[in-house]
Amino acid sequence: MQKGILSLILSGLFFALSLFSQSNNLKLEDIKINDIKVSELPSQKPENNLQKPKGSPRARELWLKAKEKYSDKNFKSSKSTKLDSKANYMVMLQGFHWYADSYWYNPPNGWWGVLADKAKDIADSGFEIVWFPPVSRGSYYPTEWYNLDSQWGKEEHLRRAIKEMHKYNIYVLADVVLNHRNGTADWYDFTNPDWPSTIIVQDDEWPGFPDKPNRGKSPNYDEGQGDWGCRDLDHRQEIVQQDAKIFLRFLRNELGFDGWRYDMVKGYPPYYVKLYNYASDPVFSVGEFYDTNRQLIVNWIDGTDDPPRTNASSAFDFTTRYNLVAAVESERYEILNDNGKPSGVIGWWPQKSVTFIENHDTSPRDPNFIATASNEYKIQRMMGYAYILTHPGIPCVFWPHFYDWGNEYKEKIKSLIKIRKNAGISSTSPIKILAAQNELYAAVIEGDKQYVVVKLGKNWGWYPGDNWKLETSGERYAVWTHPK
Repeated sequence: MQKGILSLILSGLFFALSLFSQSNNLKLEDIKINDIKVSELPSQKPENNLQKPKGSPRARELWLKAKEKYSDKNFKSSKSTKLDSKANYMVMLQGFHWYADSYWYNPPNGWWGVLADKAKDIADSGFEIVWFPPVSRGSYYPTEWYNLDSQWGKEEHLRRAIKEMHKYNIYVLADVVLNHRNGTADWYDFTNPDWPSTIIVQDDEWPGFPDKPNRGKSPNYDEGQGDWGCRDLDHRQEIVQQDAKIFLRFLRNELGFDGWRYDMVKGYPPYYVKLYNYASDPVFSVGEFYDTNRQLIVNWIDGTDDPPRTNASSAFDFTTRYNLVAAVESERYEILNDNGKPSGVIGWWPQKSVTFIENHDTSPRDPNFIATASNEYKIQRMMGYAYILTHPGIPCVFWPHFYDWGNEYKEKIKSLIKIRKNAGISSTSPIKILAAQNELYAAVIEGDKQYVVVKLGKNWGWYPGDNWKLETSGERYAVWTHPK
């Protein structure tokens, strides 16, 4: 967020100074952004009646080719069987964190090179899905969608990373940011794909042009939550819908991505996710509906497909995440119990629930935190992994927890993944909560091959019985199995 806002401020200052230098009579203090006309902007000046292309030539090449090949007129998507249309046995890895991009870290081939080099180890550890960060320049504040030289690395290394994942039978999700976008060099000069300022919603904080109809913006107001660091897009407009579909088809068919992690889906109605999924045919998609109200999360899932909603998008289970963190921090495990069922989305719709204990947004925003996290914090997160890796839903592991907290921590997570796989636990496995009280949580999960019991909390007097095999244990957690 802070990087994007700083970029906008610097762009504004540069723009004002450039105007000042073009006029001997214009004073800097006289410049008012609301008074600037479209015709005065350098990016809007015609040259031989043609607007000069801006941005990356490579991005323009990719966009124009994609526009020709993947428009609705020229392309029809096939229909794949979605991974979450039935019981799903996969475990996901979030393949990055905030401090892995070039602002903080500069490995020889960028972060994409790190992912490519780790592909075999990721597969050997039991992961079948990896979530990549946004591929476009600007990342979560994208500018040119087709400029694939970003803070995560160069296009060539991105393509190699995807190929390496596929080499080891790993599905790759692209993080797609469709709610908002920034201009190439200014607030609204959208290139590759090229858009007019009229795709910006009316209530966006960008002031627009006072002498233009609707201030040069869309007459439509935002349909959801806005983002103050970027221009919020009007998805009711055909140009936005068409270019979003073309871009996703490009990612799917040219780069080889298998599915999507939709960023900030509270910013636009779920109908558009349905539209874009049907147009691009991902094998899996998951939305970031950042809210702890599970009814709202389930309502969003409902809106991403028509009945019977077999192909509806999954959603991150923020309800489970916040309840789980509160429980392990306070030792009040009744938080996890809702009349004998889990209290998160996995208690209502586990098939469409992606569970996690931490991600790039919930983890502390401190570049030193990964290295300086307290032992108690690590213990609590491992308790969280003991929960999500034994429970229904599709569990997602956070990269720095797996790769940056030492081999012992990594092996503990791998052990939990192995138990899940050996027991045949899926996203829809039946669960019975045995205890949920102060200092004790216990549940039995029925896998296809084994029963699994997990216990959390300081109460060490509880255990499932002598006929159960202790598979793994650590500070305030233990896991047992029993053959069926």
